[in-house]
Amino acid sequence: MATFRTYATCAALGLLLRVLAIELDVVQWLGNRIEVSTPLTNWNRRKEALALIEQKVSPYDGDTVHETPLVILLFQAFSNYAPFSTAYLFLLIDFAIAMALVEIAKIHQKILLETQKLEAPFYAKGVDRILISQDELLPIKLAALYALSPCALLTCVGQSGSLFNSASIVFAFLFILKGKSGFAAGFLALATYLSLYPVMLILPLILIDYQIMKCSYVKSAIRVILPFIVVFSFLNFTSYYISGSWDYVQSVYGFILAVTDLTPNVGLFWYFFMEMFDHFYSFFVWVFQINVFLYTMPLAIRLRKHPGFLFYTLCSVMSIFKSYPTVGDLALPLALLPLWSHTFKYMRYSFLAGSMFLVAVVIGPIFWHMWIYAGNANANFFFASTVVYSLAQILLVNDTVFALLRRDYDLREGLDIPEVDGRPGLVKMT
Repeated sequence: MATFRTYATCAALGLLLRVLAIELDVVQWLGNRIEVSTPLTNWNRRKEALALIEQKVSPYDGDTVHETPLVILLFQAFSNYAPFSTAYLFLLIDFAIAMALVEIAKIHQKILLETQKLEAPFYAKGVDRILISQDELLPIKLAALYALSPCALLTCVGQSGSLFNSASIVFAFLFILKGKSGFAAGFLALATYLSLYPVMLILPLILIDYQIMKCSYVKSAIRVILPFIVVFSFLNFTSYYISGSWDYVQSVYGFILAVTDLTPNVGLFWYFFMEMFDHFYSFFVWVFQINVFLYTMPLAIRLRKHPGFLFYTLCSVMSIFKSYPTVGDLALPLALLPLWSHTFKYMRYSFLAGSMFLVAVVIGPIFWHMWIYAGNANANFFFASTVVYSLAQILLVNDTVFALLRRDYDLREGLDIPEVDGRPGLVKMT
């Protein structure tokens, strides 16, 4: 009971920190930080869109606004009719994400325990100590960790548009775990409408539906893909009706894919293309964008028996390799990671990955200040910090994949590795 109160206190503290940050009016300052804001998610650009609409000018005529028409409409309605600050809209969405994570933890743990019970006859002897046990506190742990996550806190208070994307993905995961593939596909379509890259999550949704509903792959694919296409088409045709043209497609999706704005961010694109020769630009844009989606099919094949983990892994891939990432993109996979806490004992580089995250957090703002304000550094300094940040994510996701697969091997083959020619044997996982 005392432990539950501890986690509940942490969750309440996270909520209090958000309210204090809003009331102390640090929203404007955080909203302009490159760690939180990109040309796609910047709050000031949304205000610019609203100002242009008031002047009867299309927000997509220039190169300032890259937000989707429905999100602009939402903020227009909210600014006209809401009796309180828009910052509290982000607070409500953040709270909804935390509550969704609580439900996800309950359902996911139940699925893992049921799967373990079915597969137990095929496990090797003596693997009891690596079996999953019921963790009643896991839901409140996830809520507390998310509430106190600096990435989630900065995203919420800085009013970054990535919060809408994260909420859509979280609810897609929640509904597919509940077996409601239509709702899950609808939320995934919304996430794809907002930022394009979540389309790769269709595969894990299909695999989760196949695992839960016990139907064929074809039927699961139809149950997910058909409503996804319907909802995505509806959102785009509604956007066309609202904006009066298809200009937003180029301003939003074309902008994401072409990477025409090289404002520095926590990703890898901006520096490479700042240094790129013009005649190589299009080729390497294609290479970088294909790289984001390239891992989807191989990971889906290798992790087909763990579709929930595949969902987490692809969220991490998006956070690392998308063209305009923010720290809010990292908040989502970090929030989902504790669902596989039973694999943590197999992780080899967690300390190194954590240290790299800490280094990136410390040196990133310092190098940015030295480059932009003090003038005694250059872009190489800040890019070095973003490389450390990205490498930390790559190391973390690589380590978690290894931990999951190594645990699977131990469950099948046992924990004792036989000696070969008097020497310890080597593990070869297939």
